[in-house]
Amino acid sequence: MNTETDHLKFIAEEIALNKNAANDKPNQHLTVEAKRLEKAITQHLTAIENFTQRDTFHFNTLGKLVNICDSLFDLTGDINPNVSVLLELLTAVKQVIPDEVRPNLKLPKAFIELQKEGFVKFWARQRKIMQEQDVAERLIEIAAIPFNRFTEPKQLLYWGDFTWLRSYQAKLEIMDWDNADCSSKTEALMSLLIGRDFNDDRFYIYCKKYILERTAAVSGKRNRLLAFAQCEKLVLEDTQVGMPSFDLHANSVSARLVKWIGEEIDFVETHEREVAFAKLAFAMYVNRIAFFFKLLHEQKLFGDTSFKELSQQIASTCLSMDGEEISAPTIISKAYPKDQKMLEEMEKLLVGMLEYVRRFMRGK
Repeated sequence: MNTETDHLKFIAEEIALNKNAANDKPNQHLTVEAKRLEKAITQHLTAIENFTQRDTFHFNTLGKLVNICDSLFDLTGDINPNVSVLLELLTAVKQVIPDEVRPNLKLPKAFIELQKEGFVKFWARQRKIMQEQDVAERLIEIAAIPFNRFTEPKQLLYWGDFTWLRSYQAKLEIMDWDNADCSSKTEALMSLLIGRDFNDDRFYIYCKKYILERTAAVSGKRNRLLAFAQCEKLVLEDTQVGMPSFDLHANSVSARLVKWIGEEIDFVETHEREVAFAKLAFAMYVNRIAFFFKLLHEQKLFGDTSFKELSQQIASTCLSMDGEEISAPTIISKAYPKDQKMLEEMEKLLVGMLEYVRRFMRGK
């Protein structure tokens, strides 16, 4: 059975040569041949049991029909009746095995033209919603890139580009802004884009800058490492395994972000120093500090904390006279003084504190 598209191509070439032909109705020969081809291709596809052979025939046939359709579209730059005949033929052939259309099948120019208006209107509504939700303006501009690429084509577009955009459109349409599981509406949109594997460089750079701003607001080496780890967790949680990428020739945005975050974590661990909290500097020697805290401990000011445990906390938070470090064993060993002079000094300190308190008491 003859399923070749050569005769259809010959008719299209004749139409192109006959510039004076009317364009208000389709060419009769083209219509008849398109109908014949539709039946022949459908029968041939359903008869092929081997997947590889069927896939190859399907892809090659569709590719030839797309080229013929484009040649007719280029004649007038609009969807004339002859172009419509080819679009109907392409639709019929695709629907025979719709799940087996290769993502790298070139889209007909006329098909792109047909879809433009709908996408333009849809994005105009979405932009307004995002602005009302106070999504960052720069991210809104980035989120428009897939629609702009389709409505203002400056490159070849493929079937995978269209199916990705429709999937993206469907997700935006059901977006529940009020109940999004994120800390902001901007992060909610970022989450959606990561989930759709929007791996455009501009979005990747935006995510990097956003993460850097978020982690820069955190102080302390440990907290910064934790902040980076939390960002990595969020990216992985948003990632959907097996999701087609926006750019089929680029790495997944999730993979790039996780790799970059890992490198940032390595840098912080290796090169950043932990900034210690300032310790309390006492104008007393270790034996006086140890005895003072022992007195507080005996009065149960630290609840059920043992003095051994308390000594660890004192060592990590206090400095003695002249900024000298204090060790926990030293505090324990000096908590029971025998030096009468030191005890007299401590008594004077405590009496002075008591007299100060009494100033605020009525009748004293």
